[in-house]
Amino acid sequence: MYLKDADNTRYILKKHESSNVVLCPMHKSEDVSMSVEDISEMQAEIIHYKRNGFQAYKGIIPFAFDHYTKIITLKTALARLKGRCISGLKSDSETISRDRYNLLRLLVTDYVNQRPSRVSSGFTQREVIAMLYGTLWYKHIKNESFSRKIALLLESLVITGDLSEEGKVYYVQGQAITTMVEYEKEDQRVTHQQKMQKKITRFMFAITLSTLLIILVLLSMAGVVDLAAVWQKILQIKPLRFLMNFI
Repeated sequence: MYLKDADNTRYILKKHESSNVVLCPMHKSEDVSMSVEDISEMQAEIIHYKRNGFQAYKGIIPFAFDHYTKIITLKTALARLKGRCISGLKSDSETISRDRYNLLRLLVTDYVNQRPSRVSSGFTQREVIAMLYGTLWYKHIKNESFSRKIALLLESLVITGDLSEEGKVYYVQGQAITTMVEYEKEDQRVTHQQKMQKKITRFMFAITLSTLLIILVLLSMAGVVDLAAVWQKILQIKPLRFLMNFI
């Protein structure tokens, strides 16, 4: 369990003694004793390490709730499964572009909302891979693929000025916000165009269907087509037989 006070001093919960708790300040050797009431005002984070990663909780209440219901764990698993399915359905070019944006958004979000367990505002390549694929990513059969892909994405973000690199540690820059805004605008424009294209397609289909109906009515009025007979034949068509004949 990690704690952070108003002065951004970070602690690790060491043990509990009656109504007090013993905290270990990060990068310091002296322990600190505080009351439970004092730590209730701090920002808390509970990290539960699991098989292929970890689950972070923003306090004891979410942790206890998930311990008995597993709702947060299930939600996280479904979100990861959804991400894998979407990545598998996308084309390579779109996946690379979207992965680049998602990686940048992940780093910006983690930088802005720096958790009590993090003491540095920078990210190493191994930390980024662990954030995306879990702490045991190096045991996966595709660990080399993960490492190379993230290395290329990070290098790309450094080239565009979204990140800066100092001693193999990457730091978020202000250019990242501009890049994210431009990507979201472009994504909204493409989505709007796709919606307009669907509406135009539906409109053209409706016009075509209306034209066919008008032609049938005119032919019926001219005595060329007997609509009643046509309708009876349509009702007599068996879907399975029609499908087999069509195939």
